[in-house]
Amino acid sequence: MSNLGQEAAKNSAKDFPTDQKAVVQRGCRVVMDFVVRLVSGKVVDSSEKSGGPASFVCGKGDFPKPVEEGIIGLSPGEVKTITVHPFYAYGLYDPKKQMLVAMERIPQPIEQGKVVKVPDQLGITRPAVVRDIWPGAIMVDFNHPLAGQALKFEVVIREVIREQDGLENEKEQ
Repeated sequence: MSNLGQEAAKNSAKDFPTDQKAVVQRGCRVVMDFVVRLVSGKVVDSSEKSGGPASFVCGKGDFPKPVEEGIIGLSPGEVKTITVHPFYAYGLYDPKKQMLVAMERIPQPIEQGKVVKVPDQLGITRPAVVRDIWPGAIMVDFNHPLAGQALKFEVVIREVIREQDGLENEKEQ
């Protein structure tokens, strides 16, 4: 069990709402902690890094579809690990998104593996990773650094607010 799962197991019942019958459904407001890891185990995001538990309406697309579908039926205090295919995360890796660029088009310092801002084929300046450097030219990659990577979301449901409760809370804010 990971640290997130161990933490949830240690928490007493007082840390979770008394309505243990509440389960995640589409349209419910969900409060959850999460850790996102690569298959290698490297942490790439977490609710802790993002400032605390995520609060969102299940089914609205705030998280990848497999995560939102994977938490349906969970109750406060439950822990689940959900694998997300690259298609639902940062997309598949596309070798066509690599481009050779003249060195003079990049005004900033260039270092292999670093992100630079580069005009793409349409002239729109976008971030790209420097893949290779040659005299007078560099190979840049416009793929997201996590493109082609499966992600593992470990989630702990903290609170489930039923639809009518969620709507009332949103009106108050």
